[in-house]
Amino acid sequence: MEREDIDLLLDTSHRWFKANHPLEKRTAAFRSGHHEGEAAWHAMAEMGWTGLTVPEEAGGFSASNAACFELIRQAGSDARPEPLELHLLLAPLVIAALPAHAPALIGGTMRLALAEVANGDGAVRLDKNAALEGRAGTVFGGEHATHLLVPVASDQAMRLVLVDLAADGVRRVAARMIDARAALQVEFHSTPGTQLSGEGIAQRALDRAAAALVADTAGVLQAAFDLTLDYLKQRHQFGKPLSTQQAVQHKMAEVFCDLQQLLALTGRVANELDSASDGPWPTLAPAKSFVGRRALRALGQLIQVSGGIAITEEYKLTHFYRRVHVAAALFGTAEAQLARIDVRAQLLVV
Repeated sequence: MEREDIDLLLDTSHRWFKANHPLEKRTAAFRSGHHEGEAAWHAMAEMGWTGLTVPEEAGGFSASNAACFELIRQAGSDARPEPLELHLLLAPLVIAALPAHAPALIGGTMRLALAEVANGDGAVRLDKNAALEGRAGTVFGGEHATHLLVPVASDQAMRLVLVDLAADGVRRVAARMIDARAALQVEFHSTPGTQLSGEGIAQRALDRAAAALVADTAGVLQAAFDLTLDYLKQRHQFGKPLSTQQAVQHKMAEVFCDLQQLLALTGRVANELDSASDGPWPTLAPAKSFVGRRALRALGQLIQVSGGIAITEEYKLTHFYRRVHVAAALFGTAEAQLARIDVRAQLLVV
């Protein structure tokens, strides 16, 4: 896509997010959950969003990950309930292995979610007939999905299995994340699935999902910073705006630095994905760990300088904070990602 096309897309998405059930209208409905149904997905498909990352030869737009990350950041800044970021990053992986699914992915009738790697008793396994057995646990974005990608540990290597959530043997129980987004708890009982071929494909799926959450968090933190800065300029204490207080300025300066670092990390991850679709993506682990440490801390500082209003369900900032908590916990915590970093390889040139 040309830059002009990307700018048009982002302008359209900005106006659509403002006009279609924005976060301001969803905060009051927090206790009943953030549910948009299929109407929003159909609208996104009509605007071409669901086909952005699909190759042109398969009927898509072959948009770069850098362009898609800009859209994901916009969705994050409005705390959209649909897991559009997962769909965009996982669709190329599915199409590369199963090209016949391209039309459904582009049309939005096939929507993807990804399970975490389950361990211990009841973990998902393949039986002797290559069917799935066990619990996938709580699946982020599962309620809106039609198909689920399931990483399955085996003696040789982790496998990735695509499952139709309407298939026989799938037990679905509605659940919610702490930020009110809909999820599913999924169990499999002799459930048929399709194994995706490719070396390391299961880990690539998990890493792509982690990258999607990094981009989403960048949009969340940007929106939270802008919201807080406006509040501090408008709110007065002792006849002066709160933004003039030196202690407040210091905290906001720290958050601004964290935001700029996260935006830089997000851009670098996008470029690495574009340069090597199969990896490695050396910036991903530091970026995802940054979400669980610095970004989450930055949101806490924004709440601190905003005062009591920041933790009310009617104010957007608390919803941003909860959303980043979800992003920090899924597809590799900060500690797990830090453990993956080969410091010598990162710092030394052989």
